[in-house]
Amino acid sequence: MNREDPVPSKHDTPYRSITTYKYSVAAIAVLAIGLYLLYLGGEETRFWRTHQAWRTFSEQLGGLMIVTGGISVLWELVGKRSFAREVLESTRTANELETAGLKRITNQFYDEALWKYCFKGVEKLDIFVAYGGTWRRTYLSQLQLVAKSPKARICVYLADPEDAATISTLANRFGSTPEKLKERIWETKEEFEALRQEGGATVQVFFWAGDRVFTFYRFDNRAVVALYQHSEGRSPVLPTMLCENGGSIFQFIYDELRSIRNASRPATQGTGTSAVIKQIRMG
Repeated sequence: MNREDPVPSKHDTPYRSITTYKYSVAAIAVLAIGLYLLYLGGEETRFWRTHQAWRTFSEQLGGLMIVTGGISVLWELVGKRSFAREVLESTRTANELETAGLKRITNQFYDEALWKYCFKGVEKLDIFVAYGGTWRRTYLSQLQLVAKSPKARICVYLADPEDAATISTLANRFGSTPEKLKERIWETKEEFEALRQEGGATVQVFFWAGDRVFTFYRFDNRAVVALYQHSEGRSPVLPTMLCENGGSIFQFIYDELRSIRNASRPATQGTGTSAVIKQIRMG
């Protein structure tokens, strides 16, 4: 131990204990005075019989000291500390939310207001899904509006239909067959590529091999993250978070996106054609 460090003493008393002691002493004193005044007011003496006003004043003052003294002590020792603890917890929670950049949490993944807010004025849209059929069809009109803008760029990262491990894992999770899942991925690829138009946004589709434990959509400086469910069946009730740039969650998504982009391959024409879909259906 550093010799300059103060050595704790068993006689050192925490400030909280000192405060409690002081208020306890004050409370006992106030209560004692109040009780004494009530006692005096109840005495039958010549002075009180000739000074009824002072007798009433003494009794009321004693009762007031007992009540207000008790309430004050309860507030100082219990109420104020509970209130301070609540404020501290609320402040800590607010600071943690601000640090995370978390703006909204909902269990309604298809909340129209949420996605309308995210699509507003977006120029850089990154989508990381297995195939996202329901979401794509629900917000197709918004995707088409983004695709019309020459300043916009849409990048889509789908599950790699040629990676057996990826398809097997996701098909089992979605309660589908590998063949059906591949078909949905190829259809998604072609539908996103169909958004391309002359003078419009750049639309790129990539395949990424690997499991997905969550899905995310990055809209410029905003991102929506949704968790996958592992139980059987499909449900719109999914934990969904909206975060913004400057927070730890958005930074996590941005770093994930950069890693995914580096490990992805372009979904080139040739294998991802209608002929392949037709072959899968026939097979």
